[in-house]
Amino acid sequence: MSFDECTGQEEAFTFGRQKMLVCAVCSTEAEDDAKFCAECGASFAEEEELSTSEAMIAMAAEYEAAIRENPEDAAARYDLGLARMYEHKWGKAAEQFQKVTELEPQYADAHANLSVCLTRLGQPERAMEHIERAVELDPQKKRYRKIKRQLDGRTH
Repeated sequence: MSFDECTGQEEAFTFGRQKMLVCAVCSTEAEDDAKFCAECGASFAEEEELSTSEAMIAMAAEYEAAIRENPEDAAARYDLGLARMYEHKWGKAAEQFQKVTELEPQYADAHANLSVCLTRLGQPERAMEHIERAVELDPQKKRYRKIKRQLDGRTH
């Protein structure tokens, strides 16, 4: 199996002899027996209902409280964006990542995640702008180039 960043579907693939997983939230690769993504904390458990995870709801509430205390807290906004992606709440996630890119324009991961959200929301042209910015900021990151390749087929 493979991972389509634009559809957000998590799938496994074989790398050499070892089966690998790819996170549906951030597309980080992980070993087949991984329970959670090392990059964003998303669960690889298929039977878990992503949108109703009690732990994710509690974490999101903490991030929201931090943002109420300090609306300029880019880290809390980024984490809330990840939580909303995990719940497949693409619009709410996009709002947070957009604000992060305004607060910290050099934050490549925020641009990349905003790109994924915008793709899910049917805005491939805007998504392309943000993934191109992410690639410009960190040209060595394979994840960004992969997302860009997937978007290339949708915007031309």
